[in-house]
This record gives sequence, C-alpha cells and structure tokens, in this order.
Amino acid sequence: MLADNKSEFVSLFQEFIISYPYTLSGISHTNSYTQQRQQRRRNFEAIAAATDSGENVTESLLLPLLLPYDNNTKNPQSGTWIHVASSVTKDIKELFEGAKWEKPEDWRQIYLAIWNFVRCCNDNPEQLSAACKEFSQIPYSKDLQTEILTPVLNSLRPDEFLLLNNKLLQVINYFANTDYKPRLTDYPAANSTGHKLIKEFAKVMRQPGVPALRDDDLFDMFSHWLVAVKKYDFSNYNLKNTTYWSKEIKSPEYTLSQLTEEIGLNETIIESWIRTINRKGQAILYGSPGTGKTYIAEKLAQHLIGGGDGFSELVQFHPAYSYEDFIQGIRPQSQNGILAYPLVPGRFLEFCKKAESRENTCVLIIDEINRANLAQVFGELMYLLEYRDREIPLTSGNRFRIPKNVRIIGTMNTADRSIANIDHALRRRFAFIELRPNYDVLRRYHLKTGFAVEGLINILEQLNQAIADKNYEIGISFFLTDNLREDIEDIWYMEIEPYLEEYFFNQLEKVDKFRWDKINNQLWI
Repeated sequence: MLADNKSEFVSLFQEFIISYPYTLSGISHTNSYTQQRQQRRRNFEAIAAATDSGENVTESLLLPLLLPYDNNTKNPQSGTWIHVASSVTKDIKELFEGAKWEKPEDWRQIYLAIWNFVRCCNDNPEQLSAACKEFSQIPYSKDLQTEILTPVLNSLRPDEFLLLNNKLLQVINYFANTDYKPRLTDYPAANSTGHKLIKEFAKVMRQPGVPALRDDDLFDMFSHWLVAVKKYDFSNYNLKNTTYWSKEIKSPEYTLSQLTEEIGLNETIIESWIRTINRKGQAILYGSPGTGKTYIAEKLAQHLIGGGDGFSELVQFHPAYSYEDFIQGIRPQSQNGILAYPLVPGRFLEFCKKAESRENTCVLIIDEINRANLAQVFGELMYLLEYRDREIPLTSGNRFRIPKNVRIIGTMNTADRSIANIDHALRRRFAFIELRPNYDVLRRYHLKTGFAVEGLINILEQLNQAIADKNYEIGISFFLTDNLREDIEDIWYMEIEPYLEEYFFNQLEKVDKFRWDKINNQLWI
C-alpha cells in the first residue's frame, strides 16, 4: 500500500469535513476551482489565438494572463489571473528583478520558454518529464518552479496534471513517504505519486455530504486545510522509522461486572440488553421520570466501546429538531455579501462519517428521542435502520449507508409522550427496554452514605400505587445524592410536589396525602 498511514488520513479527513468545507472560507475555496480553471483556459486560448495570428504576445499578454498571482488590490486592477493558493503577491517581473533573480533583458526569452513549455505539455502530456527537464536547463528559469507553472497545466488538463503548490507537496510527501522538492524536475514523479495517492484515498473521500468536487480538488482542499488552517505539525514523525499511524487509539475497557456494579442491575439482564442492541442495532430505554435512562444509556455505551477504537456521542431531540439537523440540509450562509446555500451534513451523517474510520463499535445516544417528530427527522433512515447492509440515495442525491459498527441507544421519558404515539414503522425497527423504579439501586447507593432509605422506599411505593400508571411513576434517581439528608426536603418541595400537582391537576386532594409536612415523619421510621 502506498500510504501506510491510511488510518491517520481517515481520521484527519473526518475532522476536515466537519470543520472546514462549509465555512465561508471553505465555500469560497470550493467555488474557486471552477472559476480559476475557466479563467485560465480563456487566457490560454486568447494567447494561442494571438500567437497563431502572428501577434507578439510576450510582455503584453503572456506573463499577466498565464501565470498565477495572489488576490491583492493591484492584481485584479491589472487584469491578472488570481490564484488562491499562490505565494506570489506581486508582479512576477517586479519580484524577480527586485530579488536580482532575472535581468530585464532576459524576459523575452523567459516569455518564450514559458509559452513553449505550457503548450508542449498541453499538446503532449506524455512528454511532461522531457519538457520539465528541458525548461529547467534554461539558466534563467531556476526560480520558476512548480507552484508558478503547474496551475495553468492543471487548468488545461486537470486529469493529467496536479496543481502542485507547497501545501499539496508537503501532504504528498508525508503520506507517500517521499521527499519531493518544489522544483520542476521533481514535478513528473510528484505528479504521478500524487495521482496514485488520491486514487488510494478516493473511497474514503467519497462520502455523503462532502462538496461535489473532483477527487484531486478535494484532496487539494484537504491539504490546504491541514497545512494552513489546522497547521499540522509534520515534523514530529519520521515516516521511514515510525509506526505512529498503526497505533490504535482505544477507549478504556469497561467490563460487564463494572457496568452491573455501577447501575445496580442483574448481570443476566444486562447481558440480554447488550445482545439485543448488537442484534438489532438500535434500542430505546423507556420509562417514567427518574428511572436512570440517560445514565444507564451512557454506561451501556461505555461498555460497548470499551477496549476498542470506537467512540460515543450524545444528541438530545426536541420538538423543533428536524431532518436537516439530523441528516442533512441547506444552510444559508453569507459570502462577500452574496447569499450561498450549501448542503451541510447533519449530526447523524457526521457521526457516521467518523464511525467509518473506526473498526470497533461506535454508539450514538439520542436522549429524549420521542420529543421530536421521528418519522420526519429520520427520513430515509426508516429503511436503513432495518437494512444495515444496504445503501440508498438521500434526497440530495448522495448515497448513504449506516456503518455496521454503529449502534443507536435512545431514551424515552414516557411521562412526556406515551410510547403508543411512536410511528409503528419506527417502533418495529427498535428494541424497547423498559425501566421501572428499582428500589434495590436506591438501597445499594445509600449503603455508602448511611442514609436509611426504607421509609422513603415505603412512601415511593405508596405514591406510585396512587399514580396507578407505570408511565408516570416517580423513579429513584431524584434521590441518588450523597447529601440526601440535607437535600431531601428541597427535592420533595421543588421537584416531587410540582410533578404531582401537574399529574393530579383535577384531583389535588390526592396530592395532599403526599405533601412534605405529611410524609416527613414517615421518612425516619
């Protein structure tokens, strides 16, 4: 394999996709490829037509219209072509003469050599090596290197020639374990290596939500981000002598015994939950308030990713949560006073892109999953959740699949919305794990605090019998605090009683039996 550190590229590319292409700078960068190529082709054709008609196109046309300049105030006014990645920020003739690299009387020969070189490569791409060698042997051409001469080649024949600026060259050297210099004699080999590297990484780069760019342009944009934006430190690694890229980044192991100890449930039950999550791919923990749904979901995720290179993330749904937030959508952005409408990946697409770079299980926790309009938010996922081995087109036209190592754990507070209200098509795609108030967990927790909880448990049992609906029972997590003796009065006044008043809004006499001044003395029995 050309790139031994492919896993490192995958990780960096995921970070690049999430952080750069849909910023204003990234959008401008994306648009620049087409704009610049069109302008360079028009310039080349104008020069070719003028040359063929016998017109002298040296100083008047060739230099300002063919070679790259940076986007400063002077260059657009003079009609020069603008190249976003070039380090040249002034007129090349002025720059070279000021640095005493070239003499004024030599420029006529330089113009002619540049034109012959560009035209030769365009007409006969297979002669690139010979053309580069011949041009480099001209005494006054030593400073006209790859970053200045390759943009026009790339515009004329993008499938043949890479636009080899210093950023792209640095990234090619790093991932291909080469040592090419920015001199024109190295360009043929660097160009060939770069094409091979891009071909090898193409599958990684072709992901849902990435900008609609050619593979080489996407790699060029990634290289710009890695060097100029992230400012990646390549000097820390000697590629010929290190196995840095093969080291696995593992999450700490979190055993089943640790899991059962912390959540206080039977190991056999937990094992059945884990089997179900892995078999189905997605499950929902549902129950009344205070049954520890989110806490248990996080602990299950910690166990599932433990000892591997996976990761877990949490997203909370709410009534305004949409398909655009979760899958992908158009996000208006202002760019130099012009409103752009890029297609931006949502939270789940970003999660899946990242998961594709990992070998082991990755878990997305969707907290309060039933508070959103699930059929609307999930969209095409309704199909993919059931058929994990399939790939389908999204509404944007991009194709997408859920990686096999992705697990989804939702949590549902049944007091917010009954489980019966969930779309039936979605219900059969999830396994449902019910959580009820577990008083043994409360007992075990307070063994370390010394708080006698039997009186409290007795009151909670009576209270839940009065509620008489498992979807609205009072759970035990309200009382999992190390200072319960000091906190319990506030908890009861400010959390339990308001909840009961809302539930028994037309039967407030039932609340009176469980007000603090009535149950206080029973706590200490």
